[in-house]
Amino acid sequence: MDIFYIVVISIAAVLLILILTYIGILMKQTKGANTAYPPVQATCPDYWDYITDTSSCVIPSSTEKNVGSIYGNVNANRPLILNSTNTFGLKTSGTNAVIKFTDSGWISKGKSAVCGQRDWANTYGIVWDGVSNYNGC
Repeated sequence: MDIFYIVVISIAAVLLILILTYIGILMKQTKGANTAYPPVQATCPDYWDYITDTSSCVIPSSTEKNVGSIYGNVNANRPLILNSTNTFGLKTSGTNAVIKFTDSGWISKGKSAVCGQRDWANTYGIVWDGVSNYNGC
């Protein structure tokens, strides 16, 4: 092999090792090692509508997507099994049942609001991007 190729490969190998070492050091120094994932949560569970005026999420009907087990198993009329004891910020009066996830009740038992909402979503089988898969609790 020509001396030129040996020198070029050697320099490239040394540069590669130095660059990878530098990137590894930067990754170790970042504060992201203890950051909860995902860093952003959706305002409402997936496929639920958001009402800006009241800062509430509309509970979809029993035939729509992502309702999990919040409806009972009665054949003809599946009643909503949520109540103010198991769901903070629930309002069932009016045309649509809504949940206000900014209600102060979500911060209970020493948990953050996201952790309380995560427990609620996982209990009822609700998929909520940024909440049901939150790992910071």
